[in-house]
Amino acid sequence: MRRLILRSSFSVGDIVMMTAAVRDLHCCYPGEFVTDVRTPFPELWENNPYLTPLAEDGAGVEMVECTYPLIDKSDWVPYHCLHGYIAFLNKRLGLQIEATAFKGDIHLSEQEKAWYSQVHENTGADIPFWIVAAGGKYDITIKWWATERYQKVIDHFRGRIQFVQVGDEGSHHPKLEGVIDLRGKTNLRELVRLVYHSQGVLCGVTSLMHLAAAVETRDDARRACVVVAGGREPAHWEAYPDHQYIHTNGALPCCRTSGCWRDRTVALNDGDERDNPEHRCVDVKDRLPRCMSMITPAEVIRRIKTYFVGGALEYLTDDERASAERGIRATEDNPYDMQPLTLPAAGLACDAFARTIPPCPLHLEGRGIVICAGGERYFTNAWVCINMLRRLGCDLPIQLWHLGGEELDNTMRALVRPLGVSCVNAHKVRKNRPARMLGGWQMKPYAILSSPYKEVLFLDADNMPCVNPEFLFESPQFAMTGAIFWPDHEQLDTSGIVWKSCGMAKPAEAEFESGQMVLDKGRCWRALRLALWFNEHSDFYYRHLHGDKETFHIAFCKLGQPYSLVPHPMKPLTGTMCQHDFGGRRIFQHRNTDKWELSLNNRRVDGFMYEEECRGYILRLRELWREA
Repeated sequence: MRRLILRSSFSVGDIVMMTAAVRDLHCCYPGEFVTDVRTPFPELWENNPYLTPLAEDGAGVEMVECTYPLIDKSDWVPYHCLHGYIAFLNKRLGLQIEATAFKGDIHLSEQEKAWYSQVHENTGADIPFWIVAAGGKYDITIKWWATERYQKVIDHFRGRIQFVQVGDEGSHHPKLEGVIDLRGKTNLRELVRLVYHSQGVLCGVTSLMHLAAAVETRDDARRACVVVAGGREPAHWEAYPDHQYIHTNGALPCCRTSGCWRDRTVALNDGDERDNPEHRCVDVKDRLPRCMSMITPAEVIRRIKTYFVGGALEYLTDDERASAERGIRATEDNPYDMQPLTLPAAGLACDAFARTIPPCPLHLEGRGIVICAGGERYFTNAWVCINMLRRLGCDLPIQLWHLGGEELDNTMRALVRPLGVSCVNAHKVRKNRPARMLGGWQMKPYAILSSPYKEVLFLDADNMPCVNPEFLFESPQFAMTGAIFWPDHEQLDTSGIVWKSCGMAKPAEAEFESGQMVLDKGRCWRALRLALWFNEHSDFYYRHLHGDKETFHIAFCKLGQPYSLVPHPMKPLTGTMCQHDFGGRRIFQHRNTDKWELSLNNRRVDGFMYEEECRGYILRLRELWREA
């Protein structure tokens, strides 16, 4: 009796095919083999009757590294992917295994079958449902169908078929409306059990399609499955006889005689070789491979209806419909959409968001200054900045933004009110203008966009003006572009990753220092909105950028929005960055690493203008706080 450990490192769908090969090996050679497996997905092998635990160093144990060579011939030989491992084992072991069933071999215990499904847990009833996977992995985006097309299918059957959306974390699965949302809430074994309870499946060419065939049904009938396939693979290699497999093989020059087997619709700029031209789609329409774009929602709807018109399935009853609505409401709050972007996802997500940004939707007028400050430390710096602005003759209205009452209390509000300052609690604004993430750096673009002014001078709280900055709004550069930025003194080694993910080369100019910005929101709205989006996804972008640094630069370049960059380099003083106007005159002193302290435990800085005046304002603040 031969003792085999079969090993494979392939993906879930391939391992489902491997379960079939193990079954067929034992069915064709009963009692002749003892087998064990080593794969990345042990959940697929639970309760498998054909496995016996074997030690890799056990006596007489053969290690077999399983591959799938038949796939290279799949365009022109009449085989299904179920034959892939079988053909390999036959050649490797000198056997004549034959396929014994047109499906993989997944086993559930009687206890698992008796458990309530996750749908039952959320609806309180045992209702029929279809699983939908409306996305996929980022490494092979050519398999995706458009989210809005899936939504049209869902909407068409609303109240008649209840769809349950699933999706792995780290993959592309945008939220659908009207579904029971289980994205990110099923591990692989839970997905197997969900498939067991399901009436049908809607997906692309993915592992879920193979599970739909491999997992037994509750009534011993075949499970309905509609697959949006396109032309990437030959249909005979992937399709199951009881599935509605919607393909376009033979309809386009690129898949007229075979599947194209390409991987991506567009480059993701993540450094993967799949970005190379030979791996990308050659015929893209409406941001989809044309072979997928040709498949309409109406066609998918027709294929789903086939199961109901033919009498194999029935639509929801009134009671089941009411239970389904409970499930939709129970799963509305899903943190799946809060998961961080990944490098392959970032470029696509950026492009998708950029396409949705409208021109400035608000009626704006006037000019003003926006400062973000909260807590004793930043309020102290903002106090000096505001007093210097008024000392230098600037009478523009000022908004002081903060995060909640714990950062800026009524005493602080009262202190700045005589200086023409209004305090804005971003947490309250956020109730009407949601933001995915809103912290210190993220609040810069948020406050700029949410302020009532059309033209904004943004200043970091620790930035001290040396002159009245109002003249910047009248400068030729501002008139020409509506945006003035200043250069930073250092280059980030990692920022090129973000530039590349956005489909751009890093420009041969200074990076932006965002301690001061002059902006016409009417003209720059879309670029500012994209900058906010970058900051809202700080859990990805801040890994490659220093806070909000470069988010404005990248956003303006991405959308082709003109800007004016001051040509004079930043001049460093101790703990301070000095910035200039277009004529080279110093106008800002940004104490970025030596912020003012209420205790005045600050070193004196040679060359720092108005230092005594600034210290005097801090002493005055201490007195006012003691009196309050």
